[in-house]
Amino acid sequence: MVVTQHQAYVDQLKQAGWIRTPSVEAAFRRVPRHHFLPNVPLVETYQNQAIITKRLNGKSVSSSSEPGLMATMLEQLDLKPGHRVLEIGAGTGYNAALMAHIVGETGQVISIDIDEDIVEAAHQHLATAGYPQVQVVCRDGGNGYPDFAPYDRIILTVGAWDIAPAWREQLSARGRLLLPLRIKTRQVSIAFEPADNYLVSISVVPCGFMELREVLAEPDMTPLEWLPKQVWNLGLLPQPLINWIDFGRLTLEGLRIRAYPKENKYVPLSHELTIDKNWNKLVLDYSE
Repeated sequence: MVVTQHQAYVDQLKQAGWIRTPSVEAAFRRVPRHHFLPNVPLVETYQNQAIITKRLNGKSVSSSSEPGLMATMLEQLDLKPGHRVLEIGAGTGYNAALMAHIVGETGQVISIDIDEDIVEAAHQHLATAGYPQVQVVCRDGGNGYPDFAPYDRIILTVGAWDIAPAWREQLSARGRLLLPLRIKTRQVSIAFEPADNYLVSISVVPCGFMELREVLAEPDMTPLEWLPKQVWNLGLLPQPLINWIDFGRLTLEGLRIRAYPKENKYVPLSHELTIDKNWNKLVLDYSE
């Protein structure tokens, strides 16, 4: 019964186009989700839906992410056997297990989370599922984890408002950083690779994650800080207008994002849209 539900769920993810490559499919077929959600009914576990696992002061702070989005991000990450991976945001441990399956015995997965209870639960889930080799550590994700740097891949499964300097420093020269990044009103999953003195996106897809806390917490902002007053006074904004305000066009297709360190003196061209963060200047470009 459980095996049937598990495999049918993977079939659905594949048919819907979330799973696209053999390595990601094999990981989903090998790792049962119910090991990471022991108190959730199977009928809920094997659905393409996020499941909240922890609330703090009435706010959701941890979950098992929507499997379709997990698959999409694993496709963006493009893991290979032997890769060393840092995951920021341990959650239930499910994503770490999927990655551990792909990188294999010659690879390494380290997952960090700010909450000790989440770390302990993820560790137990991973052991039950047969992945005790995954290291789960209690740390503030904004500082990365230098002990095993550099990393071939760094992935955030929590939303970030900016790119922490530590993530740049701990990424290998030919590595890939994947994170849900807040750009004005929207959050997008961006796969970045190093290029000279900046990071450049190779894929951008919509997403929705809980935000980082502590070091990389999003600053308190109101719409008045990023919307023209005459637009804000219109009240509720239709999504296409929000998309245009955020990215300069109504679509993400063809969008390239470069992330320069804030101290970089790059002067944007006339067709480029820039967004200043604490540590980075984002340059959005549709020219290619």
